[in-house]
Amino acid sequence: MEEDVNPGKPAVQTPMSLEDAERIAETLNYRHNGGFVVAVAQDASNGDVLMVAFMNREAFVKTLTTGLAHYWSLSRWKLWRKGEQSGHVQYVKEVYLDCDADAVLLKVEQVGYACHEGYRSCFHRKIYG
Repeated sequence: MEEDVNPGKPAVQTPMSLEDAERIAETLNYRHNGGFVVAVAQDASNGDVLMVAFMNREAFVKTLTTGLAHYWSLSRWKLWRKGEQSGHVQYVKEVYLDCDADAVLLKVEQVGYACHEGYRSCFHRKIYG
């Protein structure tokens, strides 16, 4: 069972049943880096892109069944829940699949910052325009 990461604040959406999450997970094309889909986290309130990470089947199902964003760490090679150490969790409001089913868009309510460097978004370094 997931620990309550933010007491008094309910998950934004009612989590999906495990059966439904597994059924949808079966349709994804896990082709990136040998078994992953690209996951884009977007601020549900204003559309800002917050971060890009990877999900394997386990992370995808965990995200749908808990209402909290979970990803697969390619550097640590393990499942992680966004904010499990920092408290900067992502409450998932909506989930979209792209046309090839190899990328996932999570519209989230971000608590705190998304970037591990302390920025609201990982996309804080403008290089053009």
